[in-house]
Amino acid sequence: MLAIGAMRPVPKRHQALSLAALLVLGLSAAWWWSRTEAATPNPASEASRATATLPSPLSQTEPEPARASVDGKRAWVPGSEYRYSLDVMQQVAFKQTQPQGDAPPSMRFHLKGEWRVGIVSANDTRVDARVSLLPENVSVDVEGHDALSPDQRQLLMGSLSLPFFVTLERTGAARLVHMETGTDVLAQGLLRSVVAATQFVVQGAPGAGWQSEEHDATGQYNAAYRRAEAPLHFSKSKLAYTHVATAQGLQPLAKDKLRIEVRTDSQFQLGADLWTEALVASEQLEVDAGDGMPRASHDLRLRLRLLGRSRDTSLPGALTALRDRLTTVPLASIQGQAQDPQAHHRQILGGRRFEDMLEDLRALPKDEQARDDARTLAMERLRALFVLEPAEALKVPGVLHEGLEPLAASPMLGALSAASTTESIQALSRILEDGDVSVPVRTDAVAALGMAEAPTPEGVEALRARARDTQAELRDTATLALGNAAMRMGAQDARGSETLVQELGARFRSSNSVEEKALLMRALGNTRDARALGYIEEGLREAAPQVRQAAVEALRLLVDPAVDSLLAQRLLGDPSPEVRKAVVFAASFRPLGPLLPALEQALRGDPSDGLRAELVQFLGSRVTTTLEVRPLLAWASQNDSNASIRQAALGFLEAVSANTGP
Repeated sequence: MLAIGAMRPVPKRHQALSLAALLVLGLSAAWWWSRTEAATPNPASEASRATATLPSPLSQTEPEPARASVDGKRAWVPGSEYRYSLDVMQQVAFKQTQPQGDAPPSMRFHLKGEWRVGIVSANDTRVDARVSLLPENVSVDVEGHDALSPDQRQLLMGSLSLPFFVTLERTGAARLVHMETGTDVLAQGLLRSVVAATQFVVQGAPGAGWQSEEHDATGQYNAAYRRAEAPLHFSKSKLAYTHVATAQGLQPLAKDKLRIEVRTDSQFQLGADLWTEALVASEQLEVDAGDGMPRASHDLRLRLRLLGRSRDTSLPGALTALRDRLTTVPLASIQGQAQDPQAHHRQILGGRRFEDMLEDLRALPKDEQARDDARTLAMERLRALFVLEPAEALKVPGVLHEGLEPLAASPMLGALSAASTTESIQALSRILEDGDVSVPVRTDAVAALGMAEAPTPEGVEALRARARDTQAELRDTATLALGNAAMRMGAQDARGSETLVQELGARFRSSNSVEEKALLMRALGNTRDARALGYIEEGLREAAPQVRQAAVEALRLLVDPAVDSLLAQRLLGDPSPEVRKAVVFAASFRPLGPLLPALEQALRGDPSDGLRAELVQFLGSRVTTTLEVRPLLAWASQNDSNASIRQAALGFLEAVSANTGP
């Protein structure tokens, strides 16, 4: 459901609508606002600007598999993109409660096209995604009549085509929307409604049933999920709204002044990675604001179907590169009003001080689940504090110098990394340099600094210093973190990123230690930089299997035409079974097509039972998305020399026939 508050003049007969009604019936407000602008821009030029300002997502034709995560939770893999067919209809209607009253006209909005969701970045608490719509058709009807002129339709289609970004919790709950400043208000409302209606929110692995707290543009509501009989099928229903979006942020719903009745039915079919593969959703919302106001209703019908998964190398770093051109608002906010970009952080912080959260961390619950929940909440609040008041981050080094348990320190370090302000990076750098802080806490700080969204020269220097530390744990973590830092610097500091790649490569060439060479291979892989390929190829030629294994793993995220050929050569020619197994691992991150001939040859002829077993498991994970693997599994089910491998291959094939998981 949408919320779009009108700040510009609307036709006089509609001014009787209360703000409460606009909270839940914002599409109509957006329509009247967008049609009553005092100065109408040139539609052709505006549409051209809309489609050209932000880069369109790259189209990928090679399918990706539905990879389940090891812990059974949703897979958030940066660079992964999901393409859907979308068809959504929304209708707003009003019923006058006064005999002489004048109700606004009914409206109908229909949107059809291809909906794309790509993962930009993911950490322990936050996921950023790029979303785009390729609209095929859009219509706006008022009282049954087409309300869009050709120029208006062209302008709206252009605005709907603009890629935008969404920030989610790792549960899948959407919290923030980042759109290009000046995007048409009606387009914003339509796009936000799709984001809200397609949320699937679960803490950890889904069970038989659970409840969640979610947001849409109306406000905050409680939702209930239930597992259906069919595998990976779930139903979702909204139970009740508890808060409504206002200009001052979320406010408790005053039921004596505003009555909201909601009836929903959303049927989700998920893949092995817990991403939606099909969704059929319906929602009916009725609002009674009392005081003689018209009763308002909103009806939504949505269908979403997965077209394919793919890899898009333009995703990592995309939000950081465009942040200055985007306006950020909470999903639960009134559209069309000037938004405070910090309102979401204030809402999370809830007026708490640094000292309050420190006290909470020093008194963590004994129960494991309650402790994890408390640590997550503390991290979110601390991140909000460090964004709102950056200088507060500088208190953390002193606290850790005095001493704090690693379980309590970790949320602080994660919050500093997620905030990624200059002060937060400075705080992490100071912690790294403090020899009185325990090694486990300093090691966590190293990792947090390597994951910072916007590395600074000070942060990179701190990592360089720790990469020379006498403590092996600090030294190794810092080396890997330098690779991460190089990757995150790529979009904004190409020269600095290149320097780090060269430094890691030079260390590899000068090292005489097998363990250090393997570590540097993995650090070079973390850079995801094509300039690292030459060093990794040298690692593939090393005599020590540990180094070759690390080099193979480092290839998994590199985008270069030579990578698949190098992996195939290792799979078919390396004498070490562990190196060959590493190829199967690396293949799970890459498009399958180029590697399929080598995988088939290994399945038919590799002497290692362990490798062939891993191949069957890998191919079986793609049996529903890549038809070409089925003949390979069929061959293995009948011809492999190992009975357990034959049975495993047969199990995947039988699962396809029964439309269930093995």
